[in-house]
Amino acid sequence: MICDLSAGRTAHPTPDLYNSFAELAVAETEGVHYQIRVIERASAIVIVAPHGGRIEPGASEMAALIAGEDFSLYRFESLVSGRRLHITSSRFDEPRALALVGASEVAVAVHGRADADDPRTVWIGGLHLELRDAIGAGLERAGFEISTNHHMQGKHPLNICNRGRLRGGAQLEMPRSLRNRFRGDVELRQAFVAAVRKALVDAFPLGLGTEVREPRG
Repeated sequence: MICDLSAGRTAHPTPDLYNSFAELAVAETEGVHYQIRVIERASAIVIVAPHGGRIEPGASEMAALIAGEDFSLYRFESLVSGRRLHITSSRFDEPRALALVGASEVAVAVHGRADADDPRTVWIGGLHLELRDAIGAGLERAGFEISTNHHMQGKHPLNICNRGRLRGGAQLEMPRSLRNRFRGDVELRQAFVAAVRKALVDAFPLGLGTEVREPRG
């Protein structure tokens, strides 16, 4: 069921060390401190994980599974522990990300969040409300708990999920405990991936350049 969560139930994280990718690139070295993975496909949809690797563990892997072999994929992955390389989504301006998202109709951003006192609910957001709600409904049918009432709304127009050609996308925030369960439970992981993919294909039936295939586990 959809949970009613107040905005203050999860503590806000500490401020970012870097306010832009340009600042980060001056101090950090690609291939040493972070890596960027880009796959451009003939698709209207791009799946992005701007806080992958060791920033939000499991987010990058889930983004790749959702993308499968059909959707474009962007992953920024920190190779150092902690949030040092975290750039908030409304300031995430890495050039390869902006180029791929800007060439796509819509972006879906895959994130991880702290559990706080809610280790089960997937928080969904973004400016494309119909897509947000379609993904939420699909996840509910698959047995997951979702909420649109939280402080991670993803509604800033410069949020990376909203920088596609439609100027609106969707954002998924998975709690840490759920991400941990995904690692050891293939069936649960595949149910989540299939629900999100079905919502995307239903919303953009002409958005694929190739035949839709079920994601691989």
